[in-house]
Amino acid sequence: MNGQVAEKNSKKDTVLSLDSVHTHIAQYHILHGVSFEVPRNQVTMLLGRNGAGKTTTMRTIMGLWQAASGTITLNGEEIHSDETVTIAKRGLHYVPENMGIFSGLSVEENIRLATRKNKIDPERLEWVFSLFPAIEKFWNWPAGQLSGGQKQMLSISRSIIEPCELLLVDEPSKGLAPAIIENLITAFNQLKANNTTILMVEQNFRMASMLGDHLAIMDDGVVVHEGEMAEFVADKEKQSKLLGLSMESHQ
Repeated sequence: MNGQVAEKNSKKDTVLSLDSVHTHIAQYHILHGVSFEVPRNQVTMLLGRNGAGKTTTMRTIMGLWQAASGTITLNGEEIHSDETVTIAKRGLHYVPENMGIFSGLSVEENIRLATRKNKIDPERLEWVFSLFPAIEKFWNWPAGQLSGGQKQMLSISRSIIEPCELLLVDEPSKGLAPAIIENLITAFNQLKANNTTILMVEQNFRMASMLGDHLAIMDDGVVVHEGEMAEFVADKEKQSKLLGLSMESHQ
């Protein structure tokens, strides 16, 4: 049986792979050998309790914090020693938990900063507008005057205005109203339908279950479970064991 699983995994088209990644922040050892894969053209959810190491994992992938040991590969090429700028040029785009927008700049200026040579592809922009109509509506507004949900839409729009190999998104629904979360679910489903590979940290388990194809669950700096989202949603005992609460209780 194990041989069959190994053969299946070896045939999986993997965009990103982490193997025994350790990360230290100052004197603290945060990641203790993180290993998981991100399949191509799927949404992989990185789940776990607060403090499990999810954001540290995302920042380590982007090179914002350097891995002390282990390997991170993108399409089979090691990136864990690369600078963040180099990693971004390889096609990894990041939507951080704090959104990272420039409040004093307009929505348009925020978008332009994420483009090559400050030029926006008109067709790509129309596609972004179709995902997030608010971006078109508030195109000339200072980004700092947007609502929380609109700022999140801007942060995501900025990350996809150029085609990317992998989109990393950290807690996109945090602090947002249910109606805005529904809009995000619709937008991410459209991205998924457009063959965008996504790695997402998300505490809203309803959103995670609706979007996720694959998942990795972290606890205390390691991945304790990796598998298919549909199987996890159907296994309430495993939900309780690994996350403390069933996904059903978050519907």
